[in-house]
Amino acid sequence: MRIGLIAVDSDYPNLALMKVSAYHKTHGDHVNWYSPWERYDKVYMAKVFNFTEDYDEVINADDVVRGGTGYDIHSVLPDEVDMLQPDYSIYPQIDRRTGYAF
Repeated sequence: MRIGLIAVDSDYPNLALMKVSAYHKTHGDHVNWYSPWERYDKVYMAKVFNFTEDYDEVINADDVVRGGTGYDIHSVLPDEVDMLQPDYSIYPQIDRRTGYAF
């Protein structure tokens, strides 16, 4: 499968997207940041704040999953995804030895 990721309203590392990436990569899927010039089987959108603008472009995918507190304060990752080590490779600018907690 081809998986696309969109961090809607933040340039900071998104832990949920990192775990989603790890999940799909362990299942042999191709994961990258969303590009409107590519076609995807599934795109994950993560939004932190409910007052920021949404991504309003057409998304070239068979399935779009919206998550995060900006969409639904009660949304959570499935346990099988949440238990995984985050995929730090999607953010090459951060040090893999650094842990993030909030």
